[in-house]
Amino acid sequence: MPIARMQKISVLAPVYAREELVDRLHRMGAVHLVEMGEEEAVEAAPELDIVPFEPDTRQLRLALARTEFILQLFERFEEAKTGLISGFLQEKVHLTLEEFLTVEKEIDLPTLYRELEELDVELRQVESEISRLEGDLEVLAPWKEFEFPLSVARGLKTVELHLGILPHLALGDWEREMEERCPLAVWEVLERRAERIYLAAAVHRVDAAEFSTIASELELERVELGEREGTVPQEISLTSGELEKARERRRELEEAVKERSPIKPRLLALKEYLENLLQKEEVKGKFLHTRRVVALRGWVEEARMEEMRRGLEELGYPVEVDFEPPGEGEVVPTLLVNRRRIKPAETLINLFGLPGMSETDPTPFVAPFFILFFGMCIGDVGYGIILTLAFWLALKKLDVSENARRFFRLFMYCGVATILVGIFTRGYFGIEGESLPGFLKFPGTLDILNDPIPIMLVCAALGLIHISIGVAIEMYDNMRHNSPWTGFCEQGTTLLLWLGIAVMAVGAGIKVDALRMAGMYIMIAGAAGVILLSNIASRSLAGKFFGGLYNMYGLLASTIGDVASYLRLYALGLATVAIGSVVNRMAAMTWGIPVLGVVFLAVILLGGHLFNLAINFLSAFVHPLRLQYVEFFGKFYEDGGEPFAPLALRTNRVVVEDR
Repeated sequence: MPIARMQKISVLAPVYAREELVDRLHRMGAVHLVEMGEEEAVEAAPELDIVPFEPDTRQLRLALARTEFILQLFERFEEAKTGLISGFLQEKVHLTLEEFLTVEKEIDLPTLYRELEELDVELRQVESEISRLEGDLEVLAPWKEFEFPLSVARGLKTVELHLGILPHLALGDWEREMEERCPLAVWEVLERRAERIYLAAAVHRVDAAEFSTIASELELERVELGEREGTVPQEISLTSGELEKARERRRELEEAVKERSPIKPRLLALKEYLENLLQKEEVKGKFLHTRRVVALRGWVEEARMEEMRRGLEELGYPVEVDFEPPGEGEVVPTLLVNRRRIKPAETLINLFGLPGMSETDPTPFVAPFFILFFGMCIGDVGYGIILTLAFWLALKKLDVSENARRFFRLFMYCGVATILVGIFTRGYFGIEGESLPGFLKFPGTLDILNDPIPIMLVCAALGLIHISIGVAIEMYDNMRHNSPWTGFCEQGTTLLLWLGIAVMAVGAGIKVDALRMAGMYIMIAGAAGVILLSNIASRSLAGKFFGGLYNMYGLLASTIGDVASYLRLYALGLATVAIGSVVNRMAAMTWGIPVLGVVFLAVILLGGHLFNLAINFLSAFVHPLRLQYVEFFGKFYEDGGEPFAPLALRTNRVVVEDR
């Protein structure tokens, strides 16, 4: 039973047993709690003395915020991991359950937070100071040739000293206007940068008004260097010294933060421990509270009912536990329970959306077809070996989450399928069929490059089988929830028609007339069934017939379209072989180059085949997924199932070894 059967659980317990009750539910991890509506309860039992209850999560949220702050501070000064895999993987912490549950006692969070907060505040002040000093140096740099004390320049009685930036194109006008209208002025270009001229001008106060007019006309950008006292070179030297001190202080503060970073793994554990405490506290808001009793309601797997009853009764409190089957119209959470070999394919179902409780779990059908289709899209023994070994090593060596491990396991199976398909399609690193040794071209293998028709027929046949399974699942669901007759009329007739076509094709292929005739009769029976029965719900005879005729037309059109979609498997497999073959030919062309020929050969072969594998890996993931979601699911599947999310220990970066 891939979808677990669920039972509704109701629990009544004394208020004083609430903490132990929540703790036990959390440890058992079996109950998907639902919020109990106060209005609904009052309506059902007006005598209940319901009291409001609001979970107190302030301290937990404060501790969680402090933990996250410290972790972010540590990560800010960590050396960035380079490399695709290193950047992808997250650091994991391995603990026993006891170590995880006692991690809070090992860390003095308030003290650590206070220390690091002070360091952070000072760090930000120092960084702000560094930013200011760097800005000052940037402002002073163009005026480094101005060696006149700035304090003196501000106090001159008969002369004004001006610094300004002039557009490069205005320099000629500037020279002319200053000579004509401010003959007593002296000015000098100090720096030229891009389109800008940095200049200093000494202007007699009698010409001050005229100078201002010229500056305005020529768009001179006035520059003030503040209340500085020394010359610009002296100010640059002074500022550089202050900047170096500030940077040194920043390094000291960073080292002080890094000295505390070895505690980071424990903090990661503490963060997830606090998140679990918060989850336990928040879940109390779903309970119904009276002055003496708390009530909760949820969903539990039918297989764990007795385990739940025993677990709650062992609390030692007067707890009442009741189970009942789902009522009509109730939304029941979905839990997929597939075997280990099939379970990796649940990831593909989750990407699309879980099925409802009344539907059939498609995982056992999705898994083999996805793996086979993936193998057909690449279809190369060499590439298959690389994929299988890569994902097998990833499973063995990488410390990743269970979801990531499922993905790796799924692609390892896909690698094996790629090897098997490659054997039957003569795919060996894109080497053309004529060049292969004879033992690799044994009877039954297909030459995808030079003889495409057989492999195209295989793809079409697989497509018809795939969508037939989808229709069969829909017939099964119809028979379960409506009636066997409805299932036969609406989907059974379609399957009969397709079966007849298949049998007739086989009979024609192997030239057995009896089989061909039998297939034709089955096909005619199926076609008659579609026309006469597929619209049986119509009230009039004309409606039944013409509706059935229309269904027949739609069925033929959609079948052709659906089956044609599976030809992409051939096209993608052909693309892999063709690109690999081109890479081999390009590499062979470099063989005759003296000395460097071997190097070019190796680079082109290695780079070309890795590129071929990478792009076709992406296609081999997307297109089989598209066939599952569109062609296959389109025949029967309706998503929208609510995930079964029990109150349970949840970790992300912590691996509890003895859980």
